[in-house]
Amino acid sequence: MPLKYNSSNTENRTSFKEGQWEKPTLDSVRESSPYIRPALKNAPNKVDPPTEGAMRHKGLDTSKIRGMGLNESCYPPSPKVIQAMRDNLGAVNLYPDAQCPRLSDIIAERTDVDHDCIVWGNGSEELLKGAIDLSLSPGQGLVLPVPTFWGYKSLIAAFEADVVEVENLPDGHTDIDGILAAIHSDTKIVFLITPNNPTGRMIDKADIEKIIKGVPEDILLCVDEAYFDFGLHAGGPNVLEILKTRTGPWITVFTFSKAYAMAGMRIGYALCSDAELAQALQKTTCVFNVPLLAQYAGEAALLDIEYRDFILTQIVAGRDQLYTGLKELGLTPIPSVANFVSTPVSMHGQDIMKAMLNRGVQINAWADRGYENYIRITVGTQADNTVCLASLKEVLSQ
Repeated sequence: MPLKYNSSNTENRTSFKEGQWEKPTLDSVRESSPYIRPALKNAPNKVDPPTEGAMRHKGLDTSKIRGMGLNESCYPPSPKVIQAMRDNLGAVNLYPDAQCPRLSDIIAERTDVDHDCIVWGNGSEELLKGAIDLSLSPGQGLVLPVPTFWGYKSLIAAFEADVVEVENLPDGHTDIDGILAAIHSDTKIVFLITPNNPTGRMIDKADIEKIIKGVPEDILLCVDEAYFDFGLHAGGPNVLEILKTRTGPWITVFTFSKAYAMAGMRIGYALCSDAELAQALQKTTCVFNVPLLAQYAGEAALLDIEYRDFILTQIVAGRDQLYTGLKELGLTPIPSVANFVSTPVSMHGQDIMKAMLNRGVQINAWADRGYENYIRITVGTQADNTVCLASLKEVLSQ
């Protein structure tokens, strides 16, 4: 069922007063700092994810922690990627290319999308934010299927958007009919995420075709394909080829963080339906937004298809190990095509996450309301998965 909320109606959490951090009242937030937009002041603070560096800074011995909570690759990037970065370390005194022309050459050839319709970003998140930025004015409508990537809430919060959240179906699939029903006269952008995080479900060809035809031609359709390679490897549809049949505007966004094992390099790209839309999206980004080493690394990654396929194959084996192991624990995990598996549990997800970290395994709890008893586990190596499942068995038995 669609749920409406205004993105500005969230609570600010911290302020600076007399040299100390303290939680302010909502009235004090509104009255102070008049140079900051109220919607931004009232938006939730950015999340500080439990990266290895953040955990180490808090005093945790990360050499004894298996990181299985951020959907990072458990494998390093291709040796050719590492070599490409080493070969160009001496050039970091120079600005990077503004729109990654060498990378665009490769993408254009593989996708048959014109160079003028390709936009590069500092990870896919910058481009998703840009899609909102180019399409929405305060009070206008956005449709978003949920649960999904927690970053969307942060992206949307400061835009003062009229957001309609459409709950996924009970089996975790995206409710395509619900999304189409949620579109109203002032809707400007509709999001699709496939495969979806945190469910791991992908949208099939028939539903992709249905939504492409159902979203009006004056509304932007934005597809988040961060886990594209995993979906395609699992036999899913080539969303881009279906999008090309749409007469209305569209953007589809990709990242190097997952299948290419380059989360730390912050590089992603968007393919757009036309050059005017691409130019608008590019205007929302910084000029030198993709680091120089990330560009050399990205080029090497795209050309090393054999290594990408190695990662995809290994992830399938690890995912099957996790899925089977969770079922053997009496749980009902959601079938996933991505590099993670989610499942409902009998306890609060945050409690399980903390108990698992105490046992040296860092996993994730779903952030969406109504799903407090769901956890998500990133696929690790065979050894990682074995330890994770044994630790989870201990936690659940307490």
